[in-house]
Parts: sequence; structure tokens; C-alpha cells
Amino acid sequence: MKIIYKITNSLAVLALIPVILLMPMFRFIAVVGTSSAGDNPLMGIVGGLIGEIFDINAIIEKAIGINIENLPEFYTIPEFYNMFAGENANEAIKSFDFSLFPENVINFFTAAGILFIAALVFALITLICGIFTKKKLVTCSFAALGFASTFAANKCFTYIAEQFVSGRISMVEILSKLESLVKYEKYIKMIDFDIRIFELSSAYTMMLVIFGVLILLNIGFKLYDSVADA
Repeated sequence: MKIIYKITNSLAVLALIPVILLMPMFRFIAVVGTSSAGDNPLMGIVGGLIGEIFDINAIIEKAIGINIENLPEFYTIPEFYNMFAGENANEAIKSFDFSLFPENVINFFTAAGILFIAALVFALITLICGIFTKKKLVTCSFAALGFASTFAANKCFTYIAEQFVSGRISMVEILSKLESLVKYEKYIKMIDFDIRIFELSSAYTMMLVIFGVLILLNIGFKLYDSVADA
């Protein structure tokens, strides 16, 4: 049974690798247009004409390497990274003044990153403990910490996402403040960028499931050991 436990525990932890790399981690739905002008129909027409004449999306794509009209709904972590890995996107990020974000948003973003990394560290410790220690409650505790860290990371991410979905943080304002787009600021401000959904997706859910399985697995084998020793 010890061998079965070690193999099962290890396979459960290792299942996190394809989940994190291959399954969608983010879901993002936004409606993008070029007629943002409040309730004024005349300004809406002007905004539409400006969009056609200047092709604002093409200008944005050339400046930051991202086509905002063709953003996919789901992103794996590698896809999300690659979207910002281009030279133009890198330059845009480096030149952006992050002090424009509220301090609490930066704090929550930092916390989300730390908690996600902590979850991976706890997963690694769970793997090591499952192989080298007989104390299944210790292994179970680290799996529980991984579950809690993943759950808490989502809470932090949800707070950040809500700032964008609610419009408290405007994507149009962010775009207009990018150094490479400043000269087009008055045109960019006529863009509609309505973020409908911004949330963690199936990879996050599967991480919780795997940590949950690890917790139940270790509790189950602990109970088996107790019965066997009785």
C-alpha cells in the first residue's frame, strides 16, 4: 500500500503541470468599438468616422503588438505570457506609469502572484513529503495550504478583475497613457472598451480539484493505516 500511496500522491501532484500549462487559466470577454461618446449621437458618428479614417485598432496593434478587436476568450498561461512577450508590448509595458493604478490594486496584484507561487511551492512540498515521509497528516497539511493559497489567489484576482469590469479602471485610459500612443490620445478616448467578463478559468478549477483530491487521498490513506495498525 505504501508504494500505491506514493505513486498516487505523486501522480496527483504532477497532474498540476499539464493543467497549468495546457488548460485555460483566464477567461476574458470584451466588446470593442469606436463610437464611445456617451449619449450624444453626433459624437458617436464622429467617433465612428475617426475609427475608419485612422484605423485606431491598427495603430494600437502596431504600437503594442496586440490586436484588441481579435482578443480570444480563453488564455492558457503560456498564451497570456506570449501576448505580452513581443518587443512592442514589452516596450509599452516598460514605459507605462504603473503609479496610475490605485495602490490597493497593485497590492492585490502582488498578493495574487505571491499566493499562486506559494500554491506551486506547497504542491512541490506535498510531492516530496508524499515520497519521503510517513506522516500523511503533514503531507495533507501542505496540500491544504496549496488549496487555500489557490483559493485566496483567486479572491485577489477577482478584486482586480472587478475594477476593470466595473469600469473603475478604464482600458481606454490605460491605452491613452501609453507613451507610444499619447499622440493619439484624443482618438483613443473615443473607443468603446467594455469588459464583460474577466475571471480565472478551468485551470484554476482543476488546481482546486487536484489539491482537494490530495487532501482526501492523504486522509483516506491515514485512516487505512490507523485501521491496519489497530
